Amino acid sequence: MQRPSPIPLALLGLALIAAALPAQAQLGLRGRLGGGLGGGADAWFDAADANYDGVVTRAEFQAYRMAQFDRMDRNGDGLVSPADFPRLARARPAMFQRLTELMEGADRNNDGAISRRELAESPPRLFDRVDANHDGRVTRAEFDAARERMQEFRERRR
Repeated sequence: MQRPSPIPLALLGLALIAAALPAQAQLGLRGRLGGGLGGGADAWFDAADANYDGVVTRAEFQAYRMAQFDRMDRNGDGLVSPADFPRLARARPAMFQRLTELMEGADRNNDGAISRRELAESPPRLFDRVDANHDGRVTRAEFDAARERMQEFRERRR
């Protein structure tokens, strides 16, 4: 079996988290996500910190990531696929196309969808990139430093 590329998996994680933000706002979670980060895909730290101790463990991140899967499976078929995002397809076709491409890169069995198992078995690459000292815990300082690096990267690309 061919292993998925790490970049699409990391980007899919970001896409899943970013796409979930409107649903979370509707569920009354916007205040918790805001956390001074300005919202967006990088707000996962506050949402994933289940015990509010200012540290996100690998287990907390994995639980958060799986909860995002549940929010993304909008049609309830147990899979995250392009069919779950019809409004995105109409309102932001370029973003929808990119999300579809990311899904294809993470779709281990090439069935056109990401299963809960595929996501659970994929390494949490976003977490691993932010965990600077590789101790299985992301502190606020590590998160903020990673966010700054990402913002600098975005600015250089412009």
